[in-house]
Amino acid sequence: MMSPLFDITGVEVIGNEKISKETILSLSGISLGDNLYRNKKETIQKNIKQEAYIESVEVKRVLPDKIQLQVKERKATFLLEYANSYFYMDNQGYILEVSSQMLELPIIKGYTTPMEEVEVGGRLNKEDLTRLEVVLKIVESIASNGITAKVNRIDMSNKQNYTLALDEEKKNVYLGDASHLSSRMLYIKVALEDTKGLEGEIFAGGDLEREKVFFRERQPEPDPPPEESDQEPRWR
Repeated sequence: MMSPLFDITGVEVIGNEKISKETILSLSGISLGDNLYRNKKETIQKNIKQEAYIESVEVKRVLPDKIQLQVKERKATFLLEYANSYFYMDNQGYILEVSSQMLELPIIKGYTTPMEEVEVGGRLNKEDLTRLEVVLKIVESIASNGITAKVNRIDMSNKQNYTLALDEEKKNVYLGDASHLSSRMLYIKVALEDTKGLEGEIFAGGDLEREKVFFRERQPEPDPPPEESDQEPRWR
């Protein structure tokens, strides 16, 4: 096993898209010329998983002198907004990256994880992860009805009333506890079509057997009263 026959001459990386092969090799700690059996698989996996985007790593020895690294990456599916920064988050609640660039992804509002605990490589707290499971079902239902691009923010602060913000439509949608999503989303889709061009709120959180989904148009704010002036009027 210590024969030069087993000195590593190449490392193959499979499955990476976001993280470069060079970065993965650097993290792995593998060096060409090392003996194939002196690199412990567990150590290689631990090293590479320091990168938040890496979910899992499979290490294979390809006899006599190569190693294959099969990685599975996490994908950013949501944003958390704080000050002028955006935290990219995957659908398991892991924080992947902090950036000033806003991606075209839904922004999650109403999380309870303290801001000092929201860090790259970290994860939302247990309560937020439970609510995130509901959010994932909402996102799936939104996608199946073809309205993903319309939804800008999802507020999960109230688990009895999840809320969608649709900026371009200038509407908010109230989903209640998000039960019976397939039926609710069909009503919402129709409501969006019927109220195109109108600003307001769609209420779809009630018992669908007894309460209808309805739209309430937003009323324009009244003009402010004219400011008082010390100048004499020009005419009476």
